[in-house]
Amino acid sequence: MTQAFSLALARQIALAQDFTQLDFEHLLRHISDDQQLKLFAPDGVCQIDPRNGNLVVYNSARAKRPQTTAVAPVVADNKPCPICEGNSADILDIAEQSEGFTFISKNLYPIFHPIEYVPQELPDYFQHQDPYHHGRASYGFHLLQWTSSLHDRDWHNLPLADARICLQRLAAVESSLLHQPTDFMAQSGQQIGERQVSGYVSIIKNYGSSAGASLSHGHQQIAYSNILPQHFFNNLCFRKRHERSFSRFMIEENPKELLIKDYGAVQLMVPYFMKRPLDMLLIFKDSNKRYLHQLDNEELTQLARGIQQAICAIITMMTQMGLMPAYNMIINNGPGCGLYVEFLPKTQLMGGYEQIGLYVCQANPYEIAKSVRQHITTETVAVI
Repeated sequence: MTQAFSLALARQIALAQDFTQLDFEHLLRHISDDQQLKLFAPDGVCQIDPRNGNLVVYNSARAKRPQTTAVAPVVADNKPCPICEGNSADILDIAEQSEGFTFISKNLYPIFHPIEYVPQELPDYFQHQDPYHHGRASYGFHLLQWTSSLHDRDWHNLPLADARICLQRLAAVESSLLHQPTDFMAQSGQQIGERQVSGYVSIIKNYGSSAGASLSHGHQQIAYSNILPQHFFNNLCFRKRHERSFSRFMIEENPKELLIKDYGAVQLMVPYFMKRPLDMLLIFKDSNKRYLHQLDNEELTQLARGIQQAICAIITMMTQMGLMPAYNMIINNGPGCGLYVEFLPKTQLMGGYEQIGLYVCQANPYEIAKSVRQHITTETVAVI
């Protein structure tokens, strides 16, 4: 029998069922005063690697997570799932799906947490003066979106309409956080068009223990912080340097033979600089779309379909390679960015050369694009 979290129990223990209806100041106090979160609160300090701008935030308490493992499991996970048993942190959003529901909760082991005093420091880390290497303050929230209340459901086997619901709720949370009315993120405010936004919302997914997933119940991580991740800062720098976004550059410059599928508003492709077999990008053609909450329902549907087909290809093809399926998914949004999704499967280990920025890829991007294209075409025909 499939493990599942009951909707009645979720509603009973939820702090809210619609994140957009939460008063931000109430949410801030609730997270700040949460005694359980305080047990695993991060240090609130961010350091920067001066060689490449990589950011490091510190939270030694995360090592106490009961799900943390140093070695990937080689057998099926038969342990009771804490999420299915209703042991999630406070629930902040619930949306019913065709079967089960998706929901958003606090992360019990946050990488960002509110701090009592917000220092008066420059929001741009690369202008921040730190002669004594004390680092800069890092603060915010860390939330989790559970793809489905059904334990064995995730992006690769959800109905398309349910996958779109997941994206709709991510978009709603993204918008609520970026446009919250307080001065909590005043130091990292930015102007986007005619609207002032505060802070940065980073959305990533880890699937498989070798990709950093500490729980097998499918989920996405949502970080709301004053820190702009280096990867996203690179997108901003790219736009300034090339006078066009990275997404626009890839739509125009990536060889057509590396296009896997055109969905209308988005294209799925293998990048010409593929570092690892099955690396893929799902890119919006309109580079003025920088956030999920700027998308309409049709665009969200196309995005959901692209995500599902890319992930299905990764899981199937990694299995055919004799590898345990594992990948990271990054939703690239924010300033300077044209919205795109990055898929980074764990098809090769990191070696010493990769650590110095010299990637040795054991596959050809053109062959990978051809294989994924054939897989998606075959799967589509099979479904029809």
